[in-house]
Amino acid sequence: MQQVDLNNILDEKIIAVNLTGSTKAEAITQMAQLLSDQNYISSIPSFEKDIYYRESLGKTGIGNGIAIPHGQSESVIKNGIAIGMFKNEIPWESLDDKPVRIVCLFCVKAGDGGESEHLRMLAALAGKLGNDNVVEQLMSTTTVEEVKQAFL
Repeated sequence: MQQVDLNNILDEKIIAVNLTGSTKAEAITQMAQLLSDQNYISSIPSFEKDIYYRESLGKTGIGNGIAIPHGQSESVIKNGIAIGMFKNEIPWESLDDKPVRIVCLFCVKAGDGGESEHLRMLAALAGKLGNDNVVEQLMSTTTVEEVKQAFL
């Protein structure tokens, strides 16, 4: 399986810092709006429905204050990963039963070979998020550029 270059995937236009959501629903809606504003998705309600369907199948909080909600959706125009850094902790079903402050929302086309692209993106990001130094760096970022740099 070919490795994905995060530098090509991480788009500063869909990375946001200092977000104010305090619930999972607010977090997902804010990030879906960001994706919609940048023409990554064609329909926020359709995209959210697909994300919540995937959420119903198992926890997407991976621990260390990070969640990686994802799902494939017909409403996706362009694959990407929206990253939201939240000011406050958000209750989320996570492996360590702790809330999250970083949400990496995967935006992947349904069908059309999207599954393998989805797995490659997930593997590339998870590799970085499994590194404690990267997570520490992310937790102290204050700008979109710093967020992107932490992953590279």
